[in-house]
Amino acid sequence: MKKFKFIAISVFSLVLSACGNKSVNIVIPDNNCPNDKELVKKAMQGDEDAGLQIAEMYYKGEGVIQDYTEAIKWYRLLAEKGNPYAQYYMGLCHDEGRGLEASLTRAMEYYKQCFLEFKSRAEKGDKNAMLYLGKMYSLGKYVKEDKTAAVKWYREAAEQGDPVGQYTLGSCYEEGKGVARSFEEAVKWYRQAADLGNSEAQCALGTCYEEGKGVDKSYDEAIKWYRLSAEQGNADAQCNLGYCYDEGLGVEQSLSEAVNWYRLSAEQGNATAQNNLGYCYEHGSGVEQSTEEAIKWYKLSAKQGDEGAIANLKAKGITDYD
Repeated sequence: MKKFKFIAISVFSLVLSACGNKSVNIVIPDNNCPNDKELVKKAMQGDEDAGLQIAEMYYKGEGVIQDYTEAIKWYRLLAEKGNPYAQYYMGLCHDEGRGLEASLTRAMEYYKQCFLEFKSRAEKGDKNAMLYLGKMYSLGKYVKEDKTAAVKWYREAAEQGDPVGQYTLGSCYEEGKGVARSFEEAVKWYRQAADLGNSEAQCALGTCYEEGKGVDKSYDEAIKWYRLSAEQGNADAQCNLGYCYDEGLGVEQSLSEAVNWYRLSAEQGNATAQNNLGYCYEHGSGVEQSTEEAIKWYKLSAKQGDEGAIANLKAKGITDYD
């Protein structure tokens, strides 16, 4: 059963000044250190944006092994210096028990601090603050969940030309969250963000063309936008492009190209791509047949709850995904 898409640096030590003239030691482990030496250097010199980037890398597992504890070191340091973005993630980690003891009380303390700062900055025209304020309304963090209020702030950012705001507003229209559902409006905002190079919007626009949502169906256009997104490293677009090569949609069918794009996506953790790559290995489609490799990728996908991978393993009598 095949499930298709829906859709080394040495140890560093750092002492930075925090609020109240308090010093904080940050040690980056030599076995899990970002490869961008310049970014590390900037962070160690006190550059908050660089520190946030490193924290995000550890938080999401991008460029390093995912490690909430390492992310929290940076978030805590920056939160104590009053950075609202770090405060938001400290709140989220306490809220969801990621690398910290779950504590709604502590989460709310951080959420309150960042919400007030985001609101102040957003009202002064800060587009990033608008996006986070919208996110807090959308998710109901500190404030009561209010999708309409979220859309208000996403629109503010979008109308000022922010590509993330445009993509997010487009997704609200596509899903009918906070606004009346409209695929045409979704495409409008996706296109603006896609033209500015936003990979998520490019992938979403590709899907709209593939499925004929808000635009005339066109595999050629779908391929165009998937490729632009995939070449930026977007895992969903890589999986979708692989599927198009797999089925010969808008491109000449090529199972080897399908495997190539599935692999790039799968290695980033995309569950659908992992399952599809497993299928390719099981059946020798575009790659040398290997049941062992097939099971490996099926298990990685099944751990994330992919129903196709679970079914593929169950067909082999496998119910243990570890």
